[in-house]
Amino acid sequence: MPTNRTDSRIRPNLVPRPTIGRLRLRPTRRGRGFIVGVVDAVGPDTNGFAPRDRVAWRDDGGELDTLILIDQDDVLGVPGWVSDEKVVSYLGAGLIARALVRTRPFSRGEGVRIDSNDPLVAAMTAAWARSLGARVVDEGAEVAISDDRMARRRGLGSHGRLAQAAVEVFQAIRAGVFDEVPLLPSGEGRLAA
Repeated sequence: MPTNRTDSRIRPNLVPRPTIGRLRLRPTRRGRGFIVGVVDAVGPDTNGFAPRDRVAWRDDGGELDTLILIDQDDVLGVPGWVSDEKVVSYLGAGLIARALVRTRPFSRGEGVRIDSNDPLVAAMTAAWARSLGARVVDEGAEVAISDDRMARRRGLGSHGRLAQAAVEVFQAIRAGVFDEVPLLPSGEGRLAA
């Protein structure tokens, strides 16, 4: 951990107060493309967040400090009833699954084939399609949902669309849509407190 020498004592680097539209966050868990944490402080003109709110943001893969600064537009609010484990396990692939299900409408009882090279995305898309009344099949499908870059972009465009999509993923988690999809192993992704 980076340190400062002050008065011959070693102290951890202090992260400055956030500026306009920025948040100071304390990461708690990471995995599958997202990090979950808690708001430590908010900058002026920050809308929708307060200290101690739970939030999630995309993981760029870099090393995490105890406190970090991030623009509020890069952060999604996390409801209190969703565990950190479920956020990091389901949010990333759930956002993609939501985008894919919306690209190819289907009716209740229709056979739907899911084509994805990512097993987690395939499992979550299939679970979402089943929750909407589809029969997920390998052959003889009336509708094929393909995981491609354009379908992902259509469903995950601007921050407002991403925030709305996240709300729908959290609602699906609450409804038990992904209960059959494995969570991250319990020790994986946990950050030191």
